[in-house]
Amino acid sequence: MAGFFSKLLGSSATKPMPAPPAGAPRRPEEILQAIEAAAELSTGSALVWIARDASYWAQRTETALARLRADWEQTPEAAKWPDVTSLLDQLSLPPEAVIRQLPAAAREAMALCERDDLPRSRLIDRLSQDPSLVQALLRQANSASYGAGLAPILRVDAAIDRIGLVGTRAVVVAASVDGLLSKPGSPYDALLAAAWQHMVNTGPLARAFAPAFGADGEEAFAIALLHDVGLLIIFDRISTLRSANRRAVTLPDGWLDTLLTELHEPLGAVAAHRWGLGIDAADAIGTHHRRDSPAERHPLAETLFLAEHLARVMARGEPLDLFGLWGEGELTGDQTYAHTLLDRYVQRG
Repeated sequence: MAGFFSKLLGSSATKPMPAPPAGAPRRPEEILQAIEAAAELSTGSALVWIARDASYWAQRTETALARLRADWEQTPEAAKWPDVTSLLDQLSLPPEAVIRQLPAAAREAMALCERDDLPRSRLIDRLSQDPSLVQALLRQANSASYGAGLAPILRVDAAIDRIGLVGTRAVVVAASVDGLLSKPGSPYDALLAAAWQHMVNTGPLARAFAPAFGADGEEAFAIALLHDVGLLIIFDRISTLRSANRRAVTLPDGWLDTLLTELHEPLGAVAAHRWGLGIDAADAIGTHHRRDSPAERHPLAETLFLAEHLARVMARGEPLDLFGLWGEGELTGDQTYAHTLLDRYVQRG
């Protein structure tokens, strides 16, 4: 899959989002306080998210796979599609066998991004040693999301200044994942490219709408770049099966869609833990469709839910029913703020 992320960063059609509208709350903590106050009035207590650890998401993945296998084995034509069973076997291996570990250089760079006690020159030197990371950082810094109307950046230090340490860490992780996983082959390569494009498009939208949920915009951007990483891991396993069989992998119509829908959230959360992205990121990735416990308030998961729906309707040229979406995801953010921002964005074309 090498090259998808870097190419998409340079070709994303997502427009730069406008500044928050005048008169709307600007600080996440202000909106967060309003959200909590509204929750207390409506339910008697604030809606609190219960953090899930790595073992929880591993168990969720195992449960989803067991259910998929049981359903498949009851299908009359199961024997005609041996690749389905083989793929389920691949995905049922221990997490360390299913999810590749990030390269040591990427893990080192990520760790440096989190340390305030080290000279900034050390991070710049570490990133400068990897041409693929330099390319990804410069493309992100010069993208419409960060560089609209600004002079082009050609230096790593200037790129870090523009996108910040959280953004830098996100680019390091995403670019490393891009180079780590493999292409699944036809006809799945197009689905893989679409998944990357969707995540790249969702990033700036998540950053723009994060304040409506009391979330940090840069954290939301970072997580959005990888929120569907579970899809990429499934495609990587298809690639592994393709290499082992020395032929294309054949799956029945519709079954892959079911697999992706059921598995990509918990599997993505397991990957987030394995790569050291943290509990909050893992929980957001694991619940961004708001299917299981939508009444619980999780600012990042709610941000992802809105941003990815907005990214999809924008890509399709469809209208967005913000009120209906708020009800569907049982969102707890500031709908007025989000609606005003969306209206301004539409007006600017």
